[in-house]
Amino acid sequence: MSKTRKALLWMAGLSLVSLLLGLLREFWIARELRASGEADLFFRGLVVVGAARGFGLALFRARWIPVPAQAPARMLLRAEAGTCVVVTGIALVALVLIAGAGTLTDPTLWVFAAAVMLSTIGSAVRALAERAGKERRGFVLEWALPIGAITGALTLPHGALGPALGILVGLVIGFVGLLPVVFSDMPRGTLPAGHVAEVVDRGRTRVLLFDALVYTNLGLLEGALSHVFATGGFALLNYAYLFVNAALMVPSAAATVVGLRASASGDPGAHATMRRWSVVAGLVCAGLVIAVGLLLGWAPVATRVDAAVGWPMAAGIGAVVLWSAPYAGLRLANTIGRQFVIATEPRRVVVWDLIGLVGRALLLLFAMQWLGLLASPIGLAFAESVQLLAWWRRPQPRPATA
Repeated sequence: MSKTRKALLWMAGLSLVSLLLGLLREFWIARELRASGEADLFFRGLVVVGAARGFGLALFRARWIPVPAQAPARMLLRAEAGTCVVVTGIALVALVLIAGAGTLTDPTLWVFAAAVMLSTIGSAVRALAERAGKERRGFVLEWALPIGAITGALTLPHGALGPALGILVGLVIGFVGLLPVVFSDMPRGTLPAGHVAEVVDRGRTRVLLFDALVYTNLGLLEGALSHVFATGGFALLNYAYLFVNAALMVPSAAATVVGLRASASGDPGAHATMRRWSVVAGLVCAGLVIAVGLLLGWAPVATRVDAAVGWPMAAGIGAVVLWSAPYAGLRLANTIGRQFVIATEPRRVVVWDLIGLVGRALLLLFAMQWLGLLASPIGLAFAESVQLLAWWRRPQPRPATA
């Protein structure tokens, strides 16, 4: 079995465990907080923490995986220390804006602020673990977060503070577990002089940071506009996306890393191969989401879901899940296909990022009064369909660095 195939299988298997833990976390939050103001606050904080982690993973994977193996992890981390500070600052501002100034006296907000600061550096260390071929160790962080949230909800029930504290503790455990990757990493030879500029290419970093902000962290826009929903509406939307992410999470984690490695391989046929697989994967993922949405509308399943959470949740999220099928299929297709552009010509995606964001925001604002929560998956599908134009045509390879 090839090294790439083994990595794919390991990533898929470990992501499945992460998915199951995430499902358990969301069900437990649904049982404890239901569709309430406390649930809205928890998910607003969780969206920002997830965005900070998503910033780091998307940015540092794309920046570091293609860099020659001779570059030590500590050198890469030092080169992007300023980026970590910028991402953390943006995330903290976003946390206050999304949660609302009225929550500044709520201890839950300050717990999430600490979690945001750990999230960025934790994502950088995880990206370094994946670059070193230690993807399995990176899942220490993935598993610590839902386990911490569940433990916190059990310890301090009926509020957002308990699960928020649990997430913070999980981040600490995951970060400490990944630190040895940085401190034990030794240079594997001498970094060629022509590649030093690639390690510290600030312009490339800024483009990737912009892409991570606008495209990768899709939950930020909903979080920023969540106050226009009725109380509990944002939580209900997150419960619906729980089932959508169930279809997306396992293949997406493997597709991102393996796709980047294929892009960095220099194989002239890599783009055509990823384009074929993106079509197949997108159709399969959309079909899975449709199946889940139909199951949630089937009385025997809906009854069991509602019994598990203790309130009638299935009826409120079934339609949102069904309407999310186009988004899910396009998202997975882009997860596979965009890696070639991100690794070779990242500036090419900027214009499509902006078109997708503006169109999605307009749909969300103006269609919400007629479509309610359904405006969110429709807006997401629009943004993903625009992203197809960013990578479907094969980009030109980068000129060799002198």
